This record gives sequence, structure tokens and C-alpha cells, in this order.
Amino acid sequence: MVPLELFRSRAVAILLAVGFIGMVGFYGTVFLQSLYFQQLRGESPLATGLLFLPMTCLVAALNPAAARFGPRVPIIGGQLVMATGLAGLCLAPAHAPAPLIAVLMIPVGVGGSFTVLPITALLMDSVPADRAGTASGVLNTSRQMGGSLGVAAFGTVVPPRPASCTAYTSAT
Repeated sequence: MVPLELFRSRAVAILLAVGFIGMVGFYGTVFLQSLYFQQLRGESPLATGLLFLPMTCLVAALNPAAARFGPRVPIIGGQLVMATGLAGLCLAPAHAPAPLIAVLMIPVGVGGSFTVLPITALLMDSVPADRAGTASGVLNTSRQMGGSLGVAAFGTVVPPRPASCTAYTSAT
């Protein structure tokens, strides 16, 4: 159903890979941090949502600014900002205050959001008009696969909770 010549274009292949990788980091972070706040820090679902608010508000506020610099600068810069945010989260002390962790999540969201629109625009410019719908669908599929892999990969670092494991094994 997807014409293979779509993948022969170097630009298309790179844009699909960047879309995939960006969503690995973004969705993996959202998944892992929500578990971190609720299960390890004991935050309520409401408090967890509020801790995500700085990241999401800044994403909405700053996303239109990315268009001012053309497509390549936001893509490259966004990926670097996201990587910096991920590194900051990895290096944060285990008992850092929850608001600090929320602040460290901001670069992940902002960096990821800077890449979404420019990747889509560049992809649409890289394919013939009659392939635009197909290319858009492949990009969305690539992003969704990246998000799924991100949740799965980041989920592997979550240690099992002994109480739930004991309850599960004793019930079987």
C-alpha cells in the first residue's frame, strides 16, 4: 500500500527517522515521569497533572515561534534541546524536589514540539503532490511507532513493585 520509492528519498527517510526518535523521547518521558510522580513520589493524579503543566503550557506558547527560523533550525535545535532535557532528567538526584523535575521536563516538551511542524512541512515539500497524503500517513505512523517504542523502552527501566508482584503470584 505504501510505495517503496517514497523511502528512496534521503530527505524523507531522515524526516521519518527524526519524527520517530523525537516521539520515543517525548512519550517515554511522559510515561516514565507520570509513574515517577505517582508511584515513587506519592503525588496524586491531580498533582501529577499540575507538575506536567509547565511543560505543556510552554509548548503551546513557544511552538508558533519555531516557524520564524525556517524548518532546519527548529528541527536540529529542538532535538538538541530535547536531548539536553532528557540528560537533565537522567542526572537529577533521586530526591530532587518535584517542581525541579517539572522544570527539567520543559526542554523535552519544548524541544519535541519545535520539530513537529517543520518535519511535516519539509516532508510535504519533499514528495510529489500526489504522494502527500501517503507521506503524511507514513509520518504519523512513524511517530506513533516511536511513541509506542518509547513507552516500551522507558518502561523497561521501571522496577517491578514487590507488593503487586507478590499479590499476583500468590493469586495464581
